[in-house]
Amino acid sequence: MEGQSAKRRRVYSLEPNKMVQAVLARNYVSYLVPALVKIKESGSDRHNKPCDFQNVVKHEVGMAMVFSAQGFAWSDALKVKLLKGHEASDDKGSSLNIYESNSNPSSKSKYIDMPENKKKGLEGEDNEDEVINNKLRYLRRLIPGGEKMCNEQMAVELESYISCLQMQVNVLQCLTKTP
Repeated sequence: MEGQSAKRRRVYSLEPNKMVQAVLARNYVSYLVPALVKIKESGSDRHNKPCDFQNVVKHEVGMAMVFSAQGFAWSDALKVKLLKGHEASDDKGSSLNIYESNSNPSSKSKYIDMPENKKKGLEGEDNEDEVINNKLRYLRRLIPGGEKMCNEQMAVELESYISCLQMQVNVLQCLTKTP
């Protein structure tokens, strides 16, 4: 026991904590605003296509989320996903096609693509455990890295992910309202 170092990990209550939200928002803004200014300064010479510009902004918004919420498994998985997408787009010769090369069909909801008879079967299942497991499977697809988590960890990570997404929406709305 003496030889093991104590690992400290962030632990957040399930109740929204105003102080934690403020720290996350501050970290998010402190990363995102300089990145957006840098993108704007580099201007149209680097981003000749509107979709390229959008992809760069999406990438920086995602990286701001990663930076603001360090220490969560979903944050680490999102960082890996963003960096892999960025490296793949660099190999293609375009440094800006981040999300086009990173679309993963397995991460999209398969419920939408199901035939109607299977959808009805899922909705009409009598076995409560199967229904819960199916819903947990769909929840796992929503959170980055969710497939690798146990149910308890996924619940905590999903709560923090949703909280960070709410913070992200609030910050982005504020940024778009400022002149």
